[in-house]
Amino acid sequence: MTTLGTRARVHETSDRGAGSVEYLGVVIVVVLVVAGVIAAARVSDVGTTLAERVTCAVRSIGTQAGDCGGEDVPTYYGGDAPAAGDEDPAPPVAGTDEDAAPGPDRGEAPAAPTADAGGTGGGPDFANASDTRPAADQERVDEALDDVRDALDGGFWGVRAGDLDDARDAIAQLNGREIDALVAEMSDDELERWVDQMEDGWVFGGWSREERRELWEILAGNASKETLDRLAAFTGELQPSFSTIGGDDARDKKDSPANAGVYGEVPHDLVVQGVDPDDIAQGSIGNCWWMASLGAVAHADPSVIEGAITSNANGSYTVRLYDDGVPVYVTVTPEMVLVDGKPSLARSPQYLLSDNQTTGYELWPMVMEKALALHYGDYEKTEGGTADVGLEILTGVPSTNHAPGDLSIEDLAGIIQGGGAVGLSSMAQGQGKDLPTYGQQAGADRLIRGHAYYVSAVDTQKGTVTVVNPWGTAMYPPITMTIEDFDASFRQVRVNEVHP
Repeated sequence: MTTLGTRARVHETSDRGAGSVEYLGVVIVVVLVVAGVIAAARVSDVGTTLAERVTCAVRSIGTQAGDCGGEDVPTYYGGDAPAAGDEDPAPPVAGTDEDAAPGPDRGEAPAAPTADAGGTGGGPDFANASDTRPAADQERVDEALDDVRDALDGGFWGVRAGDLDDARDAIAQLNGREIDALVAEMSDDELERWVDQMEDGWVFGGWSREERRELWEILAGNASKETLDRLAAFTGELQPSFSTIGGDDARDKKDSPANAGVYGEVPHDLVVQGVDPDDIAQGSIGNCWWMASLGAVAHADPSVIEGAITSNANGSYTVRLYDDGVPVYVTVTPEMVLVDGKPSLARSPQYLLSDNQTTGYELWPMVMEKALALHYGDYEKTEGGTADVGLEILTGVPSTNHAPGDLSIEDLAGIIQGGGAVGLSSMAQGQGKDLPTYGQQAGADRLIRGHAYYVSAVDTQKGTVTVVNPWGTAMYPPITMTIEDFDASFRQVRVNEVHP
């Protein structure tokens, strides 16, 4: 069977999306805008504070919003001038093509939005773990521990695959607290030997990655944070690595997730008032294809994603993905990659959580991102791909790829109205003609080359298609364009029916 990790890279051109630390142009512009706002503040209305103008001006870099501070925030497609009497949009910002390179396309990811710092979980249990989990039966723990130690003894032929099976079967009979007790009684040397034998083995020993995943699933779905933290010291298969994400340029920066990131918990609920595509914002990692796929499926049928995630009593989450239509299950802890206490990869808005006291994050986009990374092997392996693959992984339904001109606006409307999902790949560097949308400008109306989008609406009467950037609708509202510009802006339309 073809693995998911392989399938994400078989396409001739993939959509990557570079990390926000590579997008230096925005930083320069922010400095210039802030300086301009400070100067303008001397002649501004008394009722508008300097802080408000700075906030609005910085936001306008990402949205081309006019009328700072007003309730109506217009956006413009294709650099169209506003009607007479309206505020001018934010000044255009020079785009950069330095991130483009041969091979996979690299559309930029946005600068990180600010958020209140979240704490990291430091206790023996995850924050959302149930306090009603069954207690440990010490007799059962002792019997299982004897079985595990006998299996790891191995005898003359060493530890064979069958011995590892016996150890796994012993663990599978225990509840979460019993697993915690068993691991607590094992020495570091024993745990290290166990992992070494699983990964390497000797004569007829060792396990395949799929076999190891069976054991890690049992542990991740039942054991406490304290137990999993201890086990993670001996294996990289419980927490996907993020040390190589973002490209060489990003890794050279001390504040990039690759250098400054740590795993930790933030205050969160899995879902706040239902799964919504607006919950999604791509972070400092080039996985726009996956985030666009999440947005397209969440738009088509939120219940697909809601049904794909199961909350476990220990506070972890088990995610159903699909490999060639066959369901696979990946369990992830609620710890995400944080920089300065805030999520640095997939992000979500902050909300008042279910306790009606705490402000925190909606975790489902981060859970889905982490599950894919763990299944692929690490976060770096998820950088670069196309939405047809992402849609198949989420739905189990085969996708089809089309040149834009091969689908009429009526075809697109029928797909969306019928509950289908439509992902997009924008023109790569050197493809297509120059359009106003590719001009030297920033804002909501800027289409990024080599980047993934999804379709959210089609209006056959007006002849328009609305597309969404997975960088997040809070800063990058959907773009409505003519069908002619749509056909000229995207190289592939990736269609999935969502339900067979």
